[in-house]
Amino acid sequence: MPRQLSRRDLGRAAALGAVGLATLPAARVLAEVSGVSNAAVDPIFSAFVERVGGVAIVGDPLTERFERNGRSAQIFANFLLEHWPENAGTDYEVQPALLGQVASGGRYFQQIAPFRSEATVEYIWQTRHSVRFGFLEFWNRLGRTALLGLPISEEVPEAGGETAQFFQRGKLSYLAARDVPIQIEPLGRIYLAALNDGLDAAYTVHPPQPQTPGASTSVQLTVKNTGDDTWAASGARAVTIGLRWADSHNPSTRATPSPISLSDDVASGGSVTADIALQMPAVPGPFRLQPDLRIGSEWFTARAVKAPIIDAPARLAMPDIRVGLLDISDDNPGVHQATIFSTAGLEVRDEGGMALASLGGDERVAIRRDIPNEMHILDLPDGTQIQTAGRVFVDPVEGSLLRLEETSPQRTYRGSMEFAWLPSYRSAWVVNTLPMDDYLSGLVEQNDDIPWEALRASAIAFRTYAYTVRGPRRERGALFDVAASTRHTPTLYTRDQVYHGYARELSGTRLRDAIHDTRGCVLTYEGRTIHAVYFSRADGRTRSWHEEWGGPIKPWAIAVDDPYSRGQSLLGHGIGLPLRSANAMAAAGANGEQILAAYYTGIDFEHVY
Repeated sequence: MPRQLSRRDLGRAAALGAVGLATLPAARVLAEVSGVSNAAVDPIFSAFVERVGGVAIVGDPLTERFERNGRSAQIFANFLLEHWPENAGTDYEVQPALLGQVASGGRYFQQIAPFRSEATVEYIWQTRHSVRFGFLEFWNRLGRTALLGLPISEEVPEAGGETAQFFQRGKLSYLAARDVPIQIEPLGRIYLAALNDGLDAAYTVHPPQPQTPGASTSVQLTVKNTGDDTWAASGARAVTIGLRWADSHNPSTRATPSPISLSDDVASGGSVTADIALQMPAVPGPFRLQPDLRIGSEWFTARAVKAPIIDAPARLAMPDIRVGLLDISDDNPGVHQATIFSTAGLEVRDEGGMALASLGGDERVAIRRDIPNEMHILDLPDGTQIQTAGRVFVDPVEGSLLRLEETSPQRTYRGSMEFAWLPSYRSAWVVNTLPMDDYLSGLVEQNDDIPWEALRASAIAFRTYAYTVRGPRRERGALFDVAASTRHTPTLYTRDQVYHGYARELSGTRLRDAIHDTRGCVLTYEGRTIHAVYFSRADGRTRSWHEEWGGPIKPWAIAVDDPYSRGQSLLGHGIGLPLRSANAMAAAGANGEQILAAYYTGIDFEHVY
């Protein structure tokens, strides 16, 4: 029978609490967990050990079989194996535990931007890390994820000139001077020693509220000594409290907060509270921080003491966008006015800010252009008529949405509206002004039921396109930033995105969720946002911008092979992201960033608000 080694969970699994990001004390291991010098491979693990290459691969057994989280387990020099009886008769009856993650203390390793894999360098989109050259060859030889799992770090330098890489279940190291340069690191041995070294901690963290870029703030945290050893306030083994950035966003040179020394020794069971000053990065982004303790020059996480990761976003105000909804001109036959109403009430004012009318829900104002007199005429529900010059603004009362009869069945919109004359085209326009993410939530380019990562990729592409075209159009004084790209805007129909307003949200809210999840994220090339065009379907490859539309070569818009559309016919211009391939790629397991990097070459991900 397996021996029960601890009345609590073996390991340092410090779970995040629901309130205040409090972490529960990590479990300690009883004395009987100590390694056994003459331990043998337990029979329930022997077939697995033999299949993967014997003790030369998994290392010598260090313990007898014991119970861990309700499963039989055994620690070997390099791995911790667990028995999964529900998978009996399959290759997954015995599985290596996530020892690489546990032994690293959950330490954040900086992720990298997606790239196209090659024979000697492979990007692993699930963890946003890569495996390269000799490590890649060794990982493949060991069955890839079957033994080591996925990479959770890039190659990192370690003491003695070694280069190492952490994986979910283990760790590899490289040293050219060794007879065998690449070896599996003895994480099982290191972990077993760390479990009994007397160091442990639990965190309660109050994350900062979202800040503007460059702002000064602070992070408040309380750390409890849940180990056996006293934390010294001075001397060679003095303990300090610090914060590290735990994300892959630029700028990489942002200031790391200064560590705080303990004012007094902290005995087992005691705690210390700190308020660590923090300078936010100078650019917006969904930044994260990881508090950690350091004993001497070594972080607690390097000794398998888990530390939480907290959100510390830097945000700018969300920009607005102006959408041309309705064209009133000879190019749009049958449309002679704009009939605006609302769900709960609206206010009408002129260009100078003077109030012209207040209407209740479903009460309509019809606005039309008197061309000979260069006036606007407003027909109100009570039969009165108002004449005014210049632009006319319509704002909903709080909690109300505006409606535009002439764009039915869409006709319901967030934000405000404006009625304006465009003399150069002899047309009047209704323009919808609203926050950028509200606009993106009204796009009908993708259905709401596609895979989540395809929605995330689409949200980033939609935002990048809108943000990129918005700038130059505003600089040249255009009446609006984008057209709704429907039959209602024929005079200035452009290749803009198809916008149906609030009607799109009635078909589902997952796109809106994806837009919120990617807040402010855009695609850039050499620091500038790209004109992120996309189309419906490819035919085995995409086209380059230069190939289809001429002009200078755009290095981010070159032709690429597209295995997800082989055997299909081209639908659209063929440049950039094929939306149907994005859906198929996400269904195959890719994340949004990997999808975008596959079709826009050499791009980076940055945040603009």
